[in-house]
Amino acid sequence: MAVTKIRKVSSTTLLVLLALSVLIFVLFFAGGSELDAKGNKDYAFTGILLYWTYFLFIVTVLATLFFAGRSIATNKTKDAVARKSNLISVVVLVVSLILGYAIGSGEAIKGLNEASQTYNTSGWLKVTDMWLYSTYVLFVVTLGAVIWGGVSKRALGK
Repeated sequence: MAVTKIRKVSSTTLLVLLALSVLIFVLFFAGGSELDAKGNKDYAFTGILLYWTYFLFIVTVLATLFFAGRSIATNKTKDAVARKSNLISVVVLVVSLILGYAIGSGEAIKGLNEASQTYNTSGWLKVTDMWLYSTYVLFVVTLGAVIWGGVSKRALGK
């Protein structure tokens, strides 16, 4: 089977992002740390790790919205049910992000080291909660889809 250009691009993108993620993860833990006045570890590369995770999250959301929007715009002649399904998935994504941000806690975390106080603001904390809630929901939906796929395959196979 011939490998298409989009597959090459997506595979390369995945490998580059994975390599950078591993590099940043290793840099965070092996890059050194100091104890602050409270005795907490102050990792030297906390900011890089946080900014990288936020970058990945933003790129994922923007890519999802872009490709879903493009799919909706280009599939005008196709099945109306498919268009409606695409539109509903985009709306669900946007609503889940808004709800995740809205229910996220902006209350400052106590006991963090001095360097982490930069990120201990209401906005960053709510974005972090939104990201975590979105991850939890995505995990549950994925797990449900896997279970549903296995159950329906067995039911149809018999």
